[in-house]
Amino acid sequence: MKRVFRDKAFFKTMLMLAIPITFQSFITSSLNFIDTVMVGSLQEAAISAVGLANQYIFIFTLCIMGINAGANVFMSQMWGKRDVKGIKTFLGVDLTVGMVASCLFGALAFFGPEIIMKIMTPDVEVIALGVSYLRIVAVSCLFVNFTQAYSTALRSTEQTKLPMYGSLIGVGLNVILNWIFIFGKCGAPAMGVEGAALATMLARLVEMLFIVGIVYISKNKISARIKEMFNYNLQIMGTYFKTSWSVIVNELIFSAGTAAYSVAYAKISTNASATMQISSTIINMFFIFLTGVGTAAAIMIGNKIGAGEEKRAKEYASHVATLTPLIGIILGVCMWLFAPIVSGWFDIQPETYNAAVMVLRIMAVFMPLRSFNSIMIIGVFRGGADTTYSMLVQAVTIMCYSVPLAFIGAVLLKWPVHLVFFLVCTEEIIKMPFEFWRLKSGRWMKNLVN
Repeated sequence: MKRVFRDKAFFKTMLMLAIPITFQSFITSSLNFIDTVMVGSLQEAAISAVGLANQYIFIFTLCIMGINAGANVFMSQMWGKRDVKGIKTFLGVDLTVGMVASCLFGALAFFGPEIIMKIMTPDVEVIALGVSYLRIVAVSCLFVNFTQAYSTALRSTEQTKLPMYGSLIGVGLNVILNWIFIFGKCGAPAMGVEGAALATMLARLVEMLFIVGIVYISKNKISARIKEMFNYNLQIMGTYFKTSWSVIVNELIFSAGTAAYSVAYAKISTNASATMQISSTIINMFFIFLTGVGTAAAIMIGNKIGAGEEKRAKEYASHVATLTPLIGIILGVCMWLFAPIVSGWFDIQPETYNAAVMVLRIMAVFMPLRSFNSIMIIGVFRGGADTTYSMLVQAVTIMCYSVPLAFIGAVLLKWPVHLVFFLVCTEEIIKMPFEFWRLKSGRWMKNLVN
């Protein structure tokens, strides 16, 4: 541990990247959190509807993040060689693949929201509210693609502040518009759940215009012309998918597993579903800190590999592995202590409140393990372009272990929601040895740009 803290270059770079990335991710994720909190003053059916609808948006967001992460593997290694031309090309690849995903997810949310909500819950009232929310939010899928692609290129070139400022503007606007449209302020009609969706969609639009606009107005190093972005051929696209397909599949598996858990919880009761929507929203806010550290680690390790400094990349990976359990303990303690306070922000029944506190405290106990597993996958292994191994571990543990356990606990055993959640969390115990072995083997490091 002392060796880690003595490496000033590592800490300086990690903090320079991780703090703005974490802050931006925190702000971006706050959009869904704010919707859930502000809608929570209406009724528990509204909380459940917005939460379940956002599970679909969460799947889309993770799909886009997978596409971005695949591009980031190349961009971060290219930045190690200062290959700006290559970064612009992969920005075009990122935008193209992301646009296909955005159109597919957006079209389903706009034209078939009933299908999505009926998969999530049998409650007729929750379905109706969720449909009205999804149909409006669907438009924002297109905006998210541009925002995330340009943010990825900026982060890969160690420019983290602009995406953070864009997200700050977006979430601030979302709070104001939520207040106006949900509750009917400033002469606007009280739209309830639809108002939350409209506010989110407009906030996403403004965030996109700010980030992309500043990139081109300031003539940033990633301000690529159309010809520079879309000069790729089938060979380059094939190279991208050879590495990135497993990242995209990994995110889809994770999000599909999360959605499956939601279906299992909904089979217990509407109150159980509301409990998990609240708890998951809070857990995701804590998880953002891990995402920030993991993304920073991936960029740092990728930069060193691209620059031909493999030995230094291994040192960085070792430092990250040493720090992650400590980060998890700190986050776990905070979650345990603040669980009653944060759960009290929602206008819910005492039964739902008590269940949410228990769920959060169960997650607090598992947080050190989850920290290690998550940062190995999204940080070290992705930085080293070792994407397939992580995907296989994720796929097997989620689909063959935790998802079946969730339905066994909810449907067959008829356990309360917090005990079903405990079953799901034991996945982290199964996953950890595989991640630790891969790290020690050194097989995770691959130089793509050479």
